[in-house]
Amino acid sequence: TSELPRHIAFICDGNSRWSKRQFLPKSMGHAAGADRVVNLIKALQQYQPPITGGNDNDNGIQYCTLYAFSTENWARSPQEINTIFQLMERIAIQYRSHESITSGKVQIDLLGNLEDERIPLGAKRELLRLQKESREACRRRKEQLLFGNNHSHDTNTTYHNVLTICLAINYGARADILQAAQKLAQAIASGEISPTDISTMNESEISKRLCTAHIPDPDLIVRTSGETRLSNFLLWDAAYAELYFTELLWPEFDEVALEEALVWYGKRKRRFGGRNNNE
Repeated sequence: TSELPRHIAFICDGNSRWSKRQFLPKSMGHAAGADRVVNLIKALQQYQPPITGGNDNDNGIQYCTLYAFSTENWARSPQEINTIFQLMERIAIQYRSHESITSGKVQIDLLGNLEDERIPLGAKRELLRLQKESREACRRRKEQLLFGNNHSHDTNTTYHNVLTICLAINYGARADILQAAQKLAQAIASGEISPTDISTMNESEISKRLCTAHIPDPDLIVRTSGETRLSNFLLWDAAYAELYFTELLWPEFDEVALEEALVWYGKRKRRFGGRNNNE
């Protein structure tokens, strides 16, 4: 089996251009993009590691981050912004009853600043509810697997067949790095960290204060629509990510396109600044 990324991330670009090519309103493009997200989650589940194991090195996809709404997207028209959040609210309501959520196979995590007052209350409420209910279902499933499979004394066993979907909403990497630096400065000012320790700090002091601290760095970042930039997405986290760019627009990125991206990733030689023994 080819090497698979543990964490794959997507810059979901091209909804508006897709609708324009189809002579449809932008709202239809965003709706098609939302449907593509649901289909993608289903497709990713076939690339997960085995149900048992407990080894972070198991080959398979365990995390997926989707760039749903950036801090820069507030510059779009109020009508388009409202359409996007209405879609998020509707999808969150519908997806709560999806088998992947109710069975505890998919966990939803929200990244970004959801305390922003510009975010419609309905969308915020339903997204937080989806996150809460998915976590509860995953917890119940883990307990069932632990106690139902004679692992009652092995409470540290990890079941990697839970796919964690991180939705980056009102997210910007620079803002995330800034708030992490502010938290670090507050820790120093309060005496939690001694000023004499500043010179010996390492990058983990920033990493653990990011909103992405609970997930591994992305191994593969996919951007659709032919653009070849990160657009303020996971800048700190993407230091050693493989970057895959495709001309396909987001609503066109189907299961075949996903497989092509994963095959491409499997051929990459990841050195993380070092060299292989035979080089």
